[in-house]
Amino acid sequence: MTYDIFDINYIGNLIFTFVIGIQALVFFLIFFTIISDIIKRNQVHTYFKSNVIDNNSTNSTTKGKKNIYIDVSKGDLKVFNTEDIDTLKDYFYELFVNFENAYNNLDYNTMKMVSTEQLYNNYYTGISLDLKAGKKRVINNIQKVKVILYEVDSTISKQVASLMIEVSYINYTLNNKGYIVTGNKDKPITEKFDVTFRKDFEKKPITKCPNCGANLTGPKCQYCDSVIKESEFKISSIKRIIN
Repeated sequence: MTYDIFDINYIGNLIFTFVIGIQALVFFLIFFTIISDIIKRNQVHTYFKSNVIDNNSTNSTTKGKKNIYIDVSKGDLKVFNTEDIDTLKDYFYELFVNFENAYNNLDYNTMKMVSTEQLYNNYYTGISLDLKAGKKRVINNIQKVKVILYEVDSTISKQVASLMIEVSYINYTLNNKGYIVTGNKDKPITEKFDVTFRKDFEKKPITKCPNCGANLTGPKCQYCDSVIKESEFKISSIKRIIN
């Protein structure tokens, strides 16, 4: 049997086939989007769930006891060329507060500056999914309760500092209509966090100005006056401590 190009049934079959194809394509795209979203949500949920320290549970590192946080000795601080532990704790605490405020204000540039790439990517993914779902986390009035610098480590390639940071703050979540779905905007809560800060050293000394390319003879470029900063500490891990 042959069809005339102007045959109504033939044209109808073509249109029907085209419509079915479009519907199948749309269905596939929707299905793919849903599956991808579920996978991303599960990854983020798993990540944040794994970044919680249960202080009541036992593990190999605590030898069956609760995690006890005590400041390191002054001798341990020699790796940082200082014995002033209070100044160090203030420095790390400010980095933590800057990250929290940047997270609250969706200030991605500041988040990048004070956190490692991996931590930033994890939080950015979480923020993106929340915004897509019409949710936004709000924090304010952060007040320091206690800060303990309980562990330090230094190698030729990096320095690491681990702190227990306890804060009191307002923390709540809004839905897409601006209603509070979790937390309380009037009642502050107190939470503890186990926060790790990391400084990675350059594998090779900086010999040329990153701004103009001139040879460096000191911490300041003599041609463009750029100040060459040393590697800075960045937050590499934030874990909420639950009791």
